[in-house]
Amino acid sequence: MRIGIVVDSACDLPREFLDKHGVLIMPITLRIGDALIEDRRHPDETQAFYARHLDRKSEDFAESIPYSVSQIERLFLERLVLDYDYVFCLTITSTRSPIYEHAMQASRTILTKYKAIRREAGMEERFGLAVFSTRNLFTGQAVPVAEAVRLIRLGGLPSEIGTRLKNLIDETHTYLVPADLFHIYKRASKKGDTSLGWSSYTLGTWLDVKPILHCHRDVTTTVDKVRGFAAGVEQLFDKAVKRIGDGLDAPSVCISYGGEPAMVTRMPGYARLAKAAEDNGVEIHVSPMSKTAAVNVGPGALSLAFAARGHQAH
Repeated sequence: MRIGIVVDSACDLPREFLDKHGVLIMPITLRIGDALIEDRRHPDETQAFYARHLDRKSEDFAESIPYSVSQIERLFLERLVLDYDYVFCLTITSTRSPIYEHAMQASRTILTKYKAIRREAGMEERFGLAVFSTRNLFTGQAVPVAEAVRLIRLGGLPSEIGTRLKNLIDETHTYLVPADLFHIYKRASKKGDTSLGWSSYTLGTWLDVKPILHCHRDVTTTVDKVRGFAAGVEQLFDKAVKRIGDGLDAPSVCISYGGEPAMVTRMPGYARLAKAAEDNGVEIHVSPMSKTAAVNVGPGALSLAFAARGHQAH
C-alpha cells in the first residue's frame, strides 16, 4: 500500500527530510503590507525572508493565509488520490489556524469523488484519508510527522499508524525561547493569547528576561523566565537531555531556529543533547524555523519538541 503524508508549511522539519520521504507541503501565504509571500519551506528563501522582513516592527506586521478548502480538494483529486492509496494530513493546531477545518471540509468532497478518478485511471477504487490536528505548533507538528515517516518505512498499516499518531499527538510537548519579544507579544495580543502580557513584555525588554513558552494539547503558556537567550536555549537542551534519559514516546527530537540552522550546533548545551541522543538511538532534526512561525515569534527564536507520556512542563 502506498501511504502518503501531507503537512502545511508551518511544520518545522528540514526540507531535505521532507523531500527524501515524499512529504508534500501545503504552502501558507503571508500578506505583509501589499506583498504576498509564499512559505514553501525553501531554506534559501526562508533565510532571505528573515533578512528582508523581520527587522520591521509594525503592529500589523503580517497575516497568514492557509490553503483554502477548494485548494486542498484540488491537491487531492488531481494528484494524491492517484499517487497514494492512503494519505495522512497533519496540520498545525486548529486553535491557531483554520487549515485543519479546511482539510476536514475538503475531505468530505474528496471521499465522494475519488472513486471515479481512480477508476478512470484503471486503479483499484479504494482510497483512504485521515486528517489530524497535531494540537501543536512548529516543531510540535514535526514530531508526529517524523514518527509517521518512520512507521511508514517500517511497513505499518494505516490503522496502526493512525492509532499511534492520535496517542503521540496528545503526548507531544513544544518549548520555545524568543530572541526578541516584540513580534511574539504583538501577535499574541492580536490573537487574544495571554501567554505573554504587557508587563512581561516591557520588563523582559528592559532586563533581557526571556519567557520559556510551552505548547501542549492546543494550549500555550509561559512555564519559566530566564535572563538571556543563551540561558533559555541551554535550559531547553538540558530539558531534552533529561527527557531522553527518562524515555521518549518517539525516537525524535525536533529543533527549529529563526536563523541559520548551522548555528544551533554551536549553542550552549547542544553537545550534551547530541551525545544523549546518539547514546539512546534518538534522531535530532534541526531545521530553519518556517516563515509562518517567524512572523509570530520573531527572528532568532528557537523551538524544541519531543513526545513523552507523563512529562511535566515545569
